[in-house]
Amino acid sequence: MATIKKSAGRPLTQMDKRSALIDAARVLFVESDYEKVSVRAIAQQAGVDASLIRYYFQSKMGLFSEMVKETLAPMFDKIVQTNKQYAASSPEEILTTYYSIMSQNPDLPKLIYRTANLSPTDSNRELQANLLDLFAATRMTVFDQLKQADILRPEVDIMCAKMSFVSLLVFPFLMPELFKQAIGIETSPEFLQKLAKHNARLLRHGLIADEFQPSQDR
Repeated sequence: MATIKKSAGRPLTQMDKRSALIDAARVLFVESDYEKVSVRAIAQQAGVDASLIRYYFQSKMGLFSEMVKETLAPMFDKIVQTNKQYAASSPEEILTTYYSIMSQNPDLPKLIYRTANLSPTDSNRELQANLLDLFAATRMTVFDQLKQADILRPEVDIMCAKMSFVSLLVFPFLMPELFKQAIGIETSPEFLQKLAKHNARLLRHGLIADEFQPSQDR
């Protein structure tokens, strides 16, 4: 089990304690199903009092949702930015931002996928509703905007583009280890940086009209 690192010789501040709980939740929820992770275990992993979970997040459910939200915040910010000021490079910017986040948190997509496919108990439905709220607030309107501006290739179907985009985002992090071994892939942070550039090029040449391609790529 991974542990949370603390600075030696310095007492934790309030923000340190909150951050430690977020980090501990990220470790434990990836390792075990939500129901199997106790408030006490999270607090012990973080090295703080369990009462702080209620103080900062109201509940274990609140901590889970805030952990996912804060981890993905740079990508959500990028999506909001590109939805407001879209350009031919917008899908690439979102993709590379996501890969940068996930190179540091490679197991988070597995946690999200596992949560989305939980059996329909009351707590699981609440978890799934919280996830849906996070992602529903950042729908990919950028593709619709690019289509309306005639930046996409004329043959591109919007829904197919969105599906392809999500596939490029998600699949590398959900690929079974057996498949990786068979192909000889090792998903290190360095490899993920290369993959981000490779998939960005695929995305650009597959979706963006020729006249909006960078001059060196024409």
